[in-house]
Amino acid sequence: MGMNLKKFVNPKFTRTIDLGLLRRLMERHAADPGSESGAGLNGFDMAVFDGPPDGAREAVQRFFMGPEEGYGEGLVSDLHRIAELGHANGLQIILEQARRLGFEIVPERDEGCQDPKHVALAVFLDHPRVFDAASDMLALAARVSLAEFAGLEEGVEAEIDAVARAAFERAAAILFEADFQGRYCRVGWYEDGGETNLVVAHGAAITTTPVVDRGAERVISYRPAEHAVLSYSADGGRLKIGGVPKARRADMAELFAKTILRRPGFFAGTDAQNLYTLEPIERAGFAFSFRHDFDPGVLRVRIVEAQVDRVGIDPRSGKVRIFHSYLARDGRDNALMRLSEVMRGIRLGSDWRLGHIVLRVEIDTGATRPAWVTVKLKPPSVAAFRRHRFEARIMTLLGRNGLCHDRDALSAAAAAQ
Repeated sequence: MGMNLKKFVNPKFTRTIDLGLLRRLMERHAADPGSESGAGLNGFDMAVFDGPPDGAREAVQRFFMGPEEGYGEGLVSDLHRIAELGHANGLQIILEQARRLGFEIVPERDEGCQDPKHVALAVFLDHPRVFDAASDMLALAARVSLAEFAGLEEGVEAEIDAVARAAFERAAAILFEADFQGRYCRVGWYEDGGETNLVVAHGAAITTTPVVDRGAERVISYRPAEHAVLSYSADGGRLKIGGVPKARRADMAELFAKTILRRPGFFAGTDAQNLYTLEPIERAGFAFSFRHDFDPGVLRVRIVEAQVDRVGIDPRSGKVRIFHSYLARDGRDNALMRLSEVMRGIRLGSDWRLGHIVLRVEIDTGATRPAWVTVKLKPPSVAAFRRHRFEARIMTLLGRNGLCHDRDALSAAAAAQ
């Protein structure tokens, strides 16, 4: 059983959860074809719910003590989704999305029924639209590594309507199916701080595993669920994409351009992903330090990791390649200085290039302890950090230190070609 699921269906859960809700959840899978025997509950007798409550709870607890492979795949999928939101943070996300969608979730008088696990299960059964939105928000906040595309211009608004949504879902489903991920595709749309956010729920590649069922071995196959996220800012003309394989990111960006912006080729410019650079650090050398005096809220910026690559021309292919790399980490001081110790007499430049850096930015929030934001910058297109807080401040820090390519300069270079 997966660790998050094991924590969710522990004895405390089975002793306190409302039996009516639990019965409704299990009835959804009482004849799940995911089991060879035709019973997605692996022989569990639903009649126990008609008997004494204590007996029903004991039977449920025995059932959940078994291996996860003993349940039908539909029940496993439901339990994992509920477990992901069955905690205090998940409860707040559920309540926020309920308010946004105009649903009122009233606390029950029994305080035991106010447990986040209970609320998550109840909302899953009674308010699936709210639950899906909360699940989407969790996926959106979890994405750290986002590839970015710069559009041809700024100020192009996303046109979100039923036609655009249906067109995007159809096209995305075709893309997923072509990669053996099935045709399922559900898209949630959310506006937040001037950004249009899309959370795309879809299938992953089929997983096949051997299990023991009723004393015999058999093989089961199931398709896990995954999420991709897209965030678009009309002001900057930028699209951020996460949860999509590198080989498909340009396809997903073009799909967004065609169906949502009605501007095919909008993210297909030659410099669409040439967004970040480490050249200012290479020019300054190992003594480089971040300037942040323009923002009194930024208390400290440390480079805690840095990789430098030895590059050159491959004689066989004639292309630039990396021959070898050095990686330095220093959580207390400056990783660039640690690199300088092992590269004495070597200067950063044409032969030695920085591959990536990792920053820790200390930010004053007015609380007793400052907040820390970890940022991985890997040119040309990746600035990885949790963007639900301090995104504008981090991007300003990178820009003021010359690590972001200027859009106007890129446009002028493209026009000159």
